[in-house]
Amino acid sequence: MKTKDNLTWLGYFDIQQAKSDDPDQLQLADFEEFFLANNIVHSFLRHSTPSIYLLDYKKRTYLNMSENCAGYKAESFLRGGVDHTLEIYDPLHLRLLNNEIFPDRLTFLAGVEPENHKNYVFSFIQNVKNLKGEDISLLQRNCFVSDELGNPLFSVGIVFNINLHIPTQPVVQTIEKIDSNGLSCDTIARQVYYLNGEDKLLSKREKEVLQWMAEGLSSKMIAEKMFLSEFTVINHRRNMQDKTNTPNAIALVSFAIRNGLI
Repeated sequence: MKTKDNLTWLGYFDIQQAKSDDPDQLQLADFEEFFLANNIVHSFLRHSTPSIYLLDYKKRTYLNMSENCAGYKAESFLRGGVDHTLEIYDPLHLRLLNNEIFPDRLTFLAGVEPENHKNYVFSFIQNVKNLKGEDISLLQRNCFVSDELGNPLFSVGIVFNINLHIPTQPVVQTIEKIDSNGLSCDTIARQVYYLNGEDKLLSKREKEVLQWMAEGLSSKMIAEKMFLSEFTVINHRRNMQDKTNTPNAIALVSFAIRNGLI
């Protein structure tokens, strides 16, 4: 859990809501300019019908919402605000967003100039209950518009109803950077999250592979010692990197040693 040292999603709403109004702060006109300058929806609008929203963190409300999102009319979100979203959100997915995903987003944005926050797209799949009470999965992509201190004021998002309940274990978040001409995005980060903490634990076989990796053995050498195929060893290594959010074998071994896994 990351709630002790990180600002949570719901906690951020409370802080922004408590601040006094500043007439010189970013106005919606700036958001409109951002939307026109960062044409991120046109390329896939032809192939699906997304729901588009504009969320105000200070007011804890949706300033705009497409007419249909997960079967709910726009009025449900415009009147109910974030509270309506909380009512339909899968509890495990909400906990993950609140305690891990959103704090990680703030950490990432802290390393980016505030005026450039709008150029980064965050994507992940979340589970909610639709109007019929059915569990469905939504792909959400969003950007942030922040003040001069780097505090996100608005979130503009696109939500795709995938129309079925997809097992989202693990939950993968990607971060993309919009290029200077606004025509394409490059993935610059990928983070893996688990709904249940125990899923992060490495299996006995994975730890065995990790022990040999720490000894400096190659995948081929480990395969020979463990009577496995080289492909199986490589697959174990990739799974461990996903579980630990490490980019390569060296970082994986370093993580394991620091955390007493081997």
